[in-house]
Amino acid sequence: MVTKIKPKSERIRALYKGDEFIADGTPREIARKTGKKFDHLMFMTRPSYVNRFVSDKKYKTKGRLEMVELEDD
Repeated sequence: MVTKIKPKSERIRALYKGDEFIADGTPREIARKTGKKFDHLMFMTRPSYVNRFVSDKKYKTKGRLEMVELEDD
């Protein structure tokens, strides 16, 4: 059996601000629910987005938006 890998835009994710849950679904669904731009939500899945906040101390203390991929069952 061959497992097909879903494109990033079709994977189920959850959006958090710090520890606060905001929304879940595909990035397009989250964009509709929150009013955030789809392109920005997709950028948040990139390693460069994470690296910006790891290296900058002032962003560590603030609750920043973070997209977390949820596993499929």
